Amino acid sequence: MLRAVLYSVLVWAVEAHVPKARFVNEIDIPELVQRLDNLTATVNQLKLKQDQQPIAFKADLYYSQRSSINQRIIFDVVQLNLGNAYHRLLGAFFAPVHGSYLLSISICSNNHSIVLDLMRNKDMIGRVMAGDKSTIDCSSQTTVSELFAGDEVYIQCHQGDLISAAWPVLNSFTGALLQPL
Repeated sequence: MLRAVLYSVLVWAVEAHVPKARFVNEIDIPELVQRLDNLTATVNQLKLKQDQQPIAFKADLYYSQRSSINQRIIFDVVQLNLGNAYHRLLGAFFAPVHGSYLLSISICSNNHSIVLDLMRNKDMIGRVMAGDKSTIDCSSQTTVSELFAGDEVYIQCHQGDLISAAWPVLNSFTGALLQPL
């Protein structure tokens, strides 16, 4: 009898101090395995994003350039090319991974006007205008865009005829991966 009472007290004490959620019914195991698999997949995706190498570029236009409509502008002096995704000879950035990117262009024109388009593949995603008939005028455009792996980003002339390189570092094409998606 004493044994039965002690056993009952022990069971009551254990049940009172151990949360019921710690006990697993056999029918809950498949659901728990699925939850564990989902969490493992999420952790692996986050590790891949965290391990992503930085992607950023900055290229300058060193010489004054006459341009015509739809002509690609080649920013040929590469100051930064983390991830090697900017191609100097093509004047283009190729997105190595799907993600959100910050893209910027700065341009100057001396006694002329120029309008340049920021292009993603064949679509315009930004435009910058600079120019004054009597002085040097500079302008810039910055945007954030979703790019897919392999997308090409470049600058082309929309109208106008002269980009001034009186101060080369003022004419630049810049981009950086903000967040892989």
